[in-house]
Amino acid sequence: MGRNKKFDTVETIGQIQRVFIQKGYNATSLDDLVQATGLLRGSLYSTFGSKEGMFIAALSDSLEKESEESWHLILIAMIELTNQSKRVFEIINQWYHHQSYQAVTEKLGQIVLKESGITEVK
Repeated sequence: MGRNKKFDTVETIGQIQRVFIQKGYNATSLDDLVQATGLLRGSLYSTFGSKEGMFIAALSDSLEKESEESWHLILIAMIELTNQSKRVFEIINQWYHHQSYQAVTEKLGQIVLKESGITEVK
């Protein structure tokens, strides 16, 4: 008989978000996600379908909540995924067209400057 795969999806998505924010999409391995969530590969795959599915769940959740993490995941999506994932492109494109161009430019610029270590930006 198989293991019971009950787990808190909301908590798991939060753990997945933290890994992608820390490492980026391309540098995140499935082993990183397994370690962060404490779940088996099969549980992650059966729930999210793929690494991309995990990222999309993390991105979509953060956009719904409009959290600070959203901005980091948006930046990762724009840099690493929109040119290779039609679904991620659609999510980011739809989100972007409901935002103020100036606000997006300022916030993403601040994150890039802060993360690069060039300047201390709040």
